[in-house]
Amino acid sequence: MIKPFELKRKDLPLKSFITTYEVKIDEPEMDKQIIKVINEYGDRQNHTSNVKAQMTEWKMWHEPGFNKLAHYILKAAEVASTQTYNTAIVPEITNMWGMKYKSGEQAISHDHWPAVWSCAYYLNAPKGAPGLFFPEMGEQGGERGLEKGLLVMFQGHIKHAVRPSKFKGYRYVVSANIKSQKEIKRGINN
Repeated sequence: MIKPFELKRKDLPLKSFITTYEVKIDEPEMDKQIIKVINEYGDRQNHTSNVKAQMTEWKMWHEPGFNKLAHYILKAAEVASTQTYNTAIVPEITNMWGMKYKSGEQAISHDHWPAVWSCAYYLNAPKGAPGLFFPEMGEQGGERGLEKGLLVMFQGHIKHAVRPSKFKGYRYVVSANIKSQKEIKRGINN
């Protein structure tokens, strides 16, 4: 069972208007399990994806910790869809993976279209480690800084990246893509 939470809309109105949804999740045991699994899996993608860092398999929702996080992600997608489109959906995670960045590693700019939603969940926040960068927002204002336990959800067509940065330790993150199985309830104004 996941703990109740309130998802907050956050508009990023700089060069381009990008809306994200954010929620802080306080589940230290879940985080610990996920980090352990990421470490055990090692680099399964060999830097061949947009992520130029250690990355697990694509379908991790069955693994310890990931399975609990998947419930938070699905609930966040329901709420974000209702708030953004005035339509509730039955969300489905199409892929979910874990990453372990070391100093200087990056993810090149990309999107996750045709996913309805994409997200990043930060298991830790090493000092100086890069956050989620939205290139459309410009060099100075397009980065959402790291916070331990932060889940950031955004529309799948939004370009994003992780810029290389010098820091100590490792930056652990889980990402996922969500599609709609079907629309379940139409809003009053539609």
